[in-house]
Amino acid sequence: MDTMSPLSASRRLPAILFALALALPAAGQPASTPSAAVVVVPVANVLARPEAMAPVEDQAILGEAVETSRTEGRFLFVKTRSGSRGWIEATAVRPGLADPSAERLEVTSNLAHVYREPSFEKSVPVTTAPIGARLGGLRTLEAEKHEWREVLLPDGRNGFVSADDVAPERPRETPPLLDTASWLAMARRFLGAPYTWGGTTPWGFDCSGLVWRVLERHGVLLMRNSSEMCFRDPQLVPVRREDLAPGDLVFFGTEEKIDHVGFWTGGEVVQATQYGVPSTKETAFESERLAPRFRYARRLAALPGAPRAPGLTPARAAVLGKVLDTLSAEGKATFGIVVKDLQTGVTVKRNATTTMHAASTMKTAVLLEALRRVDEGTLSLSTETPVVDCFTSIVDGSPFRVELEAGSDDRIAPYLGKHARLDFVARQMIVGSSNVATNLMLGLCPPKDVQRFVDELGAPGVKVRRMVEDTKAFEAGISNETDAEGMAVLIEAAVKSPKLSAEARRLAFEILAAQEFNDQIPAGIPKQAGAVVAHKTGSISTVQHDVAFVRLPDGREYVLVLLATDFGANEDGRKRVVETTRKMSRAVWEAMIAP
Repeated sequence: MDTMSPLSASRRLPAILFALALALPAAGQPASTPSAAVVVVPVANVLARPEAMAPVEDQAILGEAVETSRTEGRFLFVKTRSGSRGWIEATAVRPGLADPSAERLEVTSNLAHVYREPSFEKSVPVTTAPIGARLGGLRTLEAEKHEWREVLLPDGRNGFVSADDVAPERPRETPPLLDTASWLAMARRFLGAPYTWGGTTPWGFDCSGLVWRVLERHGVLLMRNSSEMCFRDPQLVPVRREDLAPGDLVFFGTEEKIDHVGFWTGGEVVQATQYGVPSTKETAFESERLAPRFRYARRLAALPGAPRAPGLTPARAAVLGKVLDTLSAEGKATFGIVVKDLQTGVTVKRNATTTMHAASTMKTAVLLEALRRVDEGTLSLSTETPVVDCFTSIVDGSPFRVELEAGSDDRIAPYLGKHARLDFVARQMIVGSSNVATNLMLGLCPPKDVQRFVDELGAPGVKVRRMVEDTKAFEAGISNETDAEGMAVLIEAAVKSPKLSAEARRLAFEILAAQEFNDQIPAGIPKQAGAVVAHKTGSISTVQHDVAFVRLPDGREYVLVLLATDFGANEDGRKRVVETTRKMSRAVWEAMIAP
């Protein structure tokens, strides 16, 4: 309509100026500091890439404050209130914050029309604001026997909304409304809303967008997508299926991937789903799309009677032990196992003192001795050392050569005959499990000194006696050895021992977490789970090892040591053991997060 043109132009101008201002730096370059901006359109899609047809990750809504950091073409990279990051059209926002002189209002109806004047009949709506949108409140008035609020839109225009559509914005310091009946009542208000990937409004929800918006309206800000809610949000605690109560969140998917969430109502689930008529609906839990795919349930920890944070208890450890016994039998190998919940102190041990060849797990001990020396000032990781592949046997001082291995020595090979920094060499000893790097470190931290620190840490079952691939020493019966109990002590000490400085422990964790051989313990934990696995593997013909310090998103930590031998010293046996360790790792992780 002709009468809308001036308003449309005034609406576009601030956003265009903002886009021009942000475009002054070179495209794609970070801004010097993040900038505040306000969304000026009813809904702005947050995109995975700076392209109009890119997948939608989330949505920001009218009046929402976002943080912008850089521009690429006509797109801005933003962080939303939900914590999502992605790209939005530059014309969808204006710089700065909301006008502080206006009362802060929020839309409480599903959708609220904003009119040019206080009348439902004299003009079409200027815009429509979804639930949760922020507006500036100016004055209250009565017109046509109806109460209105004059409002200031984020783009600077004035308009009028029904007073019944808005309320004063909930102060952020206000305690959340922990009323699950109210949660479900609001979720049911959206029944029939179309399913929209990335959607968070009554114009269209995806599954987690529905849950997020309902709880956000009650003062609870969860993480944005279903897998994050399930595994990473510290506000949610696990609950058993048989203990489900209305308002709990139920998660669905496969063993490897959570891809759906809804509200439990007591035999039914309120969900936004693409199946059937794509929409928000209330569906029987025992339907073919839900019950067979149910994986986990969660409850807001702040609710009265919510379960305590999970972890190993003696009873749960006993059950876990039986599971590990069954898996050990299926793996057809001898397993040395230690599981330790570092919060409760509860442990599970199997063959924990059975001695095995250490293989590359002994490199963890070498790293700790090197870091101890750095702490005392007798070694500097910034020092450069000659890189050689020839070393002397502990038996008679005769030389032996270590063959460079593809995969393990790829990064250190270019330095052969040159010099490299010790921090690089130490990292390659762990991350790439380079034998050349290990022997270089052992030249600076002799085995006897490594052993002295190992004993001091309380891991007598770990024996570091010689360099790697010292054949004469091996033939003389001088080998590096370990047991599960000793490796559990070392991997915990790497991150926790007061015998190392805080910086040394931080560096040890960072190096171990960068491990490149991740087909055992890390492979048993779903990637969505957000667990950080700091670990060291080791294998030769007769053993297959992995020892790990695992940190969960909620900050809880556990140690897991899985050492295997007696599997037949063949590749079929090794593959079977690797698969078994993955299953063991999964069982331990499940026990740690179970309600």
